[in-house]
Amino acid sequence: MRRKLYLVLLFLAFFFIFDRAASLIFRELNYSFYSRTELKKNIFGKMRVIKKGYYDMMIFGTSRTMDSIHPVYLLDSLGIRAYKEAKPSRYPRYYYNFYRNFRSVYGKPKYLIYGIDYFIFNLATSDIHLLTVTKKKKKMKRLRLNKIRNGDSRFLNDASVTFRLKKKIDRTLSDLLYKLSLEWDSPDSQNNVAGINQYTGRRRVLRQEFRVKPSNWDTFAYRDSLHGEGKYLKLLFDELENDGVMVILVGIPDYIGTFESNFEQEKFEGDITALIRGRSDFRFLNYNDPDKFDLSNPEYFTNGGYGEFNSHMSYYGALKFNEILCRDLRAIMDDGMSRRTAGADPEE
Repeated sequence: MRRKLYLVLLFLAFFFIFDRAASLIFRELNYSFYSRTELKKNIFGKMRVIKKGYYDMMIFGTSRTMDSIHPVYLLDSLGIRAYKEAKPSRYPRYYYNFYRNFRSVYGKPKYLIYGIDYFIFNLATSDIHLLTVTKKKKKMKRLRLNKIRNGDSRFLNDASVTFRLKKKIDRTLSDLLYKLSLEWDSPDSQNNVAGINQYTGRRRVLRQEFRVKPSNWDTFAYRDSLHGEGKYLKLLFDELENDGVMVILVGIPDYIGTFESNFEQEKFEGDITALIRGRSDFRFLNYNDPDKFDLSNPEYFTNGGYGEFNSHMSYYGALKFNEILCRDLRAIMDDGMSRRTAGADPEE
């Protein structure tokens, strides 16, 4: 009996030491990773060589937009110089602040593309990402372990600091893996050439196991703009409308399995359409539709599938998608130019 008690106490002591040590190590790694990848990449003031008014367009969105809409194609097809600020885990609050800062340094663009995701109002921008775009000078702080809670289990939350950090760990690993995947998979330079990002996607395609349609799979309801950072998207729209910027919201294509898993597509499209109703220079181009883009071609996507809520385009999908997008953008721009010319005062 004494031996069993001794072993239990030894296990608890080991667990306590390991748990605390692991949480402290993660805290330092988290601080180091985001300090280097986020805080030192604030673009404002970094590209002073670019003159005010150089960019015709801005591109906002998450990693899905990053992998699907590429400035080099816009430059080649439309002669448009676009600054692309589409990155993982960036949502409307981030872009509301980013736009205001960008405008003060580089001026107002003529056009703005925002890649709209089905899950745009499910998630929130982390404080770490916001540090790069807030006007207040804040120093990044290490995680306060005693302030973090995980609501999945009250018992484990009290027993393990590492369990409390689970969601933080998941997010950090996701950001790290995505950063590494871009460095490993892309044959193109990620650096700007004359201020134009050269990235055109990853030459990988959807793995075979994700192409199979199972008998049943997880599905995901749409969360509308009354939730999450919806208010910041409306504030951003107000800023853009006041600045006279033409805004094109783009529904990014998903692989067919993801499209069918995100089953409230009509609700999504209706909500986004309602957001821009009455804004004359706003358009919504929704290509996440089997009738508008080939969602069933696995060569066009790197991930996604049935039971998966997220999907990214491959180099091959983006090549085709940008061809279609540039064609439609040209029509919108020509129409906008005609309307503005028609509405201009005649010369005396």
